[in-house]
Order: sequence, then structure tokens, then C-alpha cells
Amino acid sequence: MRLSLHRLFRRGFHLLLIGCSGIMLVAAWSPYANPSQWWPLAFLGLAFPLWMLVVLILWVVSLLVRSKWIVVPTLALVGSWKAIQVTLAFPHLRPATPDSTAPVLKLMSYNVHGFTPYHNRPDPRGKYSKAMLQLIAEEQPDVVCLQEFFTSDNPRHKQKNYKAYISDSLGYPYRYFSSDYNAANSTSHSGVIIFSRWPICRAAKIPIIAHPHAESLIFADLVIRNDTVRLFTVHLQSIYLNQNDLMQIEEMKQGNDTAWKASRPIWGKLKRAFIRRSEESKRVKKALEQSPYPCIICGDFNDTPVSFTYFTIAKGLQDGFVKRGKGLGATYYSISPTLRIDYILADNNWKFIQFKRIPVHLSDHYPVVAELQLQPSVHP
Repeated sequence: MRLSLHRLFRRGFHLLLIGCSGIMLVAAWSPYANPSQWWPLAFLGLAFPLWMLVVLILWVVSLLVRSKWIVVPTLALVGSWKAIQVTLAFPHLRPATPDSTAPVLKLMSYNVHGFTPYHNRPDPRGKYSKAMLQLIAEEQPDVVCLQEFFTSDNPRHKQKNYKAYISDSLGYPYRYFSSDYNAANSTSHSGVIIFSRWPICRAAKIPIIAHPHAESLIFADLVIRNDTVRLFTVHLQSIYLNQNDLMQIEEMKQGNDTAWKASRPIWGKLKRAFIRRSEESKRVKKALEQSPYPCIICGDFNDTPVSFTYFTIAKGLQDGFVKRGKGLGATYYSISPTLRIDYILADNNWKFIQFKRIPVHLSDHYPVVAELQLQPSVHP
């Protein structure tokens, strides 16, 4: 009887190794499948950090028990290496040394959630918006890119004219605002915006999807001493989870069976968002490829690194987090501690000197900050 149980345990363990390793491999390669045709695979990519953790644990267990089946998770980890590289950043032993002859560009990207607290918590005195603005002032970036930006031109609400406040009080004389969606006959405006201390010689808005609350891709050509560079920022298709959806997600995380059964609308929203972002990402990539200058793109992609969206946009680009970050680098803290959906990417004309995320619970996103420098081959 003892021998039978031992065999049963071994077979169960081997099946677990094969099953989890296989799922991780499929998840790791899912970014190569367009969600327009293969949308179920996008859900696997979303959960890649979980499968990676499970397979790593199984690999360690296999090592400890000296199982020859360790080859299964080993092959899965090797086959998933590209996905692991963009998911988990390892600390760098050597700091990047900037070239003293070229300026360093400090860039902040932040989804500010309309300068309102997440979950629509009460904020009668504007404590959260003031804290977000104070954070920008403390960081002193050269360029600030904000998504879900809100501003009001109503003279009775001067404290909500964030566009003027950031320009005038925080010292960003140059800006470009998409002003994507506004209520009829309203003085309120929302969209994405670029604030800069370097002059902007040209800027434009590029619509990338038809949706009543979609935000555009925008770019600004910055004149940095003797160089011109192109900076893009974007907020890709949101899932548009409402308060009820978020409550259901919390209940599902606690193992509530009723919440799982009632979650079909949430999965439907995720599916539609995956498909829409796949179309947006191709249009964003086309705009990047047409840039006549060294370019950077930052913003809220609303997709993880193991996704069609990220792989499409980031192809041929450097990821600031991968270059100079550490750990999982989650930037959206509300649903899961593994969601990195905010990025700063640059072409090979740039060198990342530093990268960090600032874990402050003001918006539902953490801001990310990078310092970059043009390579000597570009800068004379």
C-alpha cells in the first residue's frame, strides 16, 4: 500500500511538472498570437508571473529530491526566457555612467486618474490632487507625460485648472494636450498631455481607435541643445472596470464562488480590450517607425509585458525597467501585485542611466521615472 501511494505521488508530481511547465510555455509565447484571432491566449499571458513562480517552485523541489524530471521545468524556463526577461528585472551591479558632454533627460510618466483618488474615495479638500502635484514638484523631471489628465477652464474652479498650474507654478512653459473627450458645452477637458522644460518645435495628435472615451497617441519634438528628439505618450484602451467589477474581483481573490459565476461581464470586457489594444499597438508602432528623430515612448499601455501589445510596440526598443529596474516593477496596484502596465521605452539612440517607480497610493497607478542620455553617435 505504501509503495502504491509513493508511485501515485510521483506520477501526480510528474503530471504537475508537465502541466504547469506546458502552460507557462504557452503563456510565454502567447504575445506572438494576435488577440483578434487568438484572444484566449492573452489571458494566459496576463497570468505569466504566476505560472513562472509555480514552475520555479517545482524546479527547486525537483532539485531537492534529485528528480531526473527536473529537465521538464528547466526546458520550460529556458523556452520562456524572453518572457522572463521582460517580467523580472535583475539588479545591476554596475551603475550606468552618463557622458559629461551630453544633457541627461529626466522623464516622468504618470496616469493621474483625473487627479482623483482611486475607488472614488471622498476628497473634498483635493488632498490627492495636491499630493500628485507635489510629487511632480519634488521629482523635478525635465518632461512630464500624464495620462487620464483632467483640467478645467471654468474661472469658478481655478484650483482645477491643472494645465495652467503645472505650466506656470511648476515651471513647464511648453506643453501639448490631446483634449480627447469633453462633455458637451463643458469647460472640462480630458486626455493625455506632455509638459516640457525643453522647447517644443512641433507636436501632433494621432487618433488610434474610435471610442467615446479613447485617448490619442501624441508626440512632441523637443529641442535639446543642438538635437531634436521625438517624445510620444499614449494611453491605450482601458478595460473600463466599474465599482461593481472591482468588488467582484476582490471577492474572487477571496475564493467567493458566487463572484466567479457572476464574473462573465468582466471577462468580456477583458477580451474586447485585448482585441482593441492589438489594433492600437500596430498603429502606435507605425508612428514610431516613421519618426525622423531619436524617439522615446511612454505611457499606460494597459497590458503586461507578456502581451501582443507590448511585444508589438517594444520590438527593437529598450525598456527602461528591464535596463535599470529591479523585481517585478508593478505599476498598477489595485487588482494584482504583478501588473506592470506603465512603460518608458526608447530606441537605441538612447542610454538609460536610471529608472524607478514611485510606490505612492494616490492614483491607481504608480508613476515611473527614467533618466536617459543620447548616445555619442547621435550627440555631436
